[in-house]
Amino acid sequence: MTARVFVVSPMDIAMQIVADAFEVIWPEAKVINLLDESLYADFAGGKPQTEETGERLSKLLHYAADAGADGMIFAGSVFGRWVEAARTDIDVPCLTSYEAMIEEAFECGDRFGILVTAPGTLKCLVEDIDRYSKANGLSCTITDRIEDAARPVILSGDIETHDRMVADAAAKMTDCDCLMLGQFSMGRAAKKIADVPGRPVLTAPEAGVRKLKRLLG
Repeated sequence: MTARVFVVSPMDIAMQIVADAFEVIWPEAKVINLLDESLYADFAGGKPQTEETGERLSKLLHYAADAGADGMIFAGSVFGRWVEAARTDIDVPCLTSYEAMIEEAFECGDRFGILVTAPGTLKCLVEDIDRYSKANGLSCTITDRIEDAARPVILSGDIETHDRMVADAAAKMTDCDCLMLGQFSMGRAAKKIADVPGRPVLTAPEAGVRKLKRLLG
């Protein structure tokens, strides 16, 4: 039976990039998108995340489960803790944005490079890494870079320029065991990043699809 996978996202850009990852890694999966732009609009507008944020997100994930999801990926980088809280009573795999990428990163080594285009994303990814490392008795060092000028470029629709800016920034981050691209919207940019021996480039969409395929495929 074909797996029915929901991609739940607060940004439409992210959904297409996850769909591209499915097409390459797991084309047999039936992908269904569920979009709620209000979550990111509130975050970008400075509205603090509260229990109400968690309740709204929980309703989305439970809706996907009720709609027959065999598994789901939440493609919003700053909402990991709310996904973790909401999935406790969901009986199908429900991945946060980063968990699969973090698992792959620790398989590469313990020196992480993190490239993001928004400061809030960096904070959330580092917090997710910290929770994962403590839960599994691991440690790592992190070198980070915020290429914040690229964010308004992709939001304006200029994906090519955004991806080139990300690739240029990545070229300056070679002394690490892996390079993690922090936003789902950076997924396409990985193809433009020059290969560096011993420094694989990890993206959240591809890592998430690989993990769901292992769990469901």
